[in-house]
Amino acid sequence: MAVPAVNSAFDIANWFFKKSDSEGIYLEQEKLQHLLFLSQLHYALLHEQEYLFPSLFVCDANGFNEPTLQKALSFGRPLMEAPEFSPEIDHFLTLVWKKYSPMSIKALADFIKDSESYSLYYRTGKKTIVNIHDIVPTFKNSLNASAFNKNKGLSPKKVLISQNGPVVVSQWSPRKLPHSSTKHLKQE
Repeated sequence: MAVPAVNSAFDIANWFFKKSDSEGIYLEQEKLQHLLFLSQLHYALLHEQEYLFPSLFVCDANGFNEPTLQKALSFGRPLMEAPEFSPEIDHFLTLVWKKYSPMSIKALADFIKDSESYSLYYRTGKKTIVNIHDIVPTFKNSLNASAFNKNKGLSPKKVLISQNGPVVVSQWSPRKLPHSSTKHLKQE
């Protein structure tokens, strides 16, 4: 029986939350699910089908998600201390973060839904339990750096949290005044 590298999906989710907070980015629940799934796949590819964390993924209209974590996080983020992982796990998660966090939720969902695995497991209106060991070989080609365009789906805007909830922010750029207005300003 395989022993996962970390104790739970909550630890990995908490690592992603802490990373996004440290970079001043709001991490949406759906994007977190995509990051968890992709980190599990990458880990299995690199470590002979071993698990990064114990999990059960289901396939539905949103892609692949971990239902227990999804239900728990629907009530809000749990108060947890920053997880302490080995340097190897920390480095691995940093690589996953750097590769996928700049992508929009839609781009991540499209990337996952365009996979052969999604078409095999997805059944309209149903949740299908997924065997991660069956999925890893089908994702191997799409996770290959040469087959995946890193610039696809990059979001130039940041999502931050305000008192009213998540907001998309961009760099401020002042509006340009028409030439007639600037002539008037110079005369004064």
